[in-house]
Amino acid sequence: MSHPYRQAQYTISATQLSELPVDEGIEVAFAGRSNAGKSSAINTITDQKSLARISKTPGRTTEINYFRVNETLKFVDLPGYGFAKSSFHKRKDWAPLLEEYFAKRQSFKAVVIFMDIRHPLKDSDRDLIDLCNNSDVAFIPVLTKSDKLSNNQKAKAVAAVNRQMQDCEAIAVSSKDIVGFDKLTRAILEFC
Repeated sequence: MSHPYRQAQYTISATQLSELPVDEGIEVAFAGRSNAGKSSAINTITDQKSLARISKTPGRTTEINYFRVNETLKFVDLPGYGFAKSSFHKRKDWAPLLEEYFAKRQSFKAVVIFMDIRHPLKDSDRDLIDLCNNSDVAFIPVLTKSDKLSNNQKAKAVAAVNRQMQDCEAIAVSSKDIVGFDKLTRAILEFC
């Protein structure tokens, strides 16, 4: 696997819009339910072991974390959602920040939505997809932990998600087996 994002570096964490970096270049955000494997996927796609912190307590991150990839591209790690039956819109601490970010951020081009392949398209995932559609933001559905299923089960899970998606195709990945990240890398590059 090639690693065009290997030079990514953490730059800043923000809890309010005024703390975000200058609104220029291209921002691709990473989002997902808590424990969906988002941090592992960020570390795999950047070929770094601990760029994104992997918490033993899912749902702890309530900040927007920025990673500078190059002069133009930034990765934006959004807070995990859906932990402890708390839906996307009920997370009062950061839901307004995200809604404002989606509505106002000019450099924000796409969001990679990470979902556990065994439990995709939960209500909180659908809320985020609705936010993307309502904000006219492109998204890439990514099904994590594909190593947990057989090839046949994996194909069925991807097909089931694709039937419910409009104009985009789910990508199955495994951070454990380093599978699917070439496809995800190419999908992100389309926005650069």
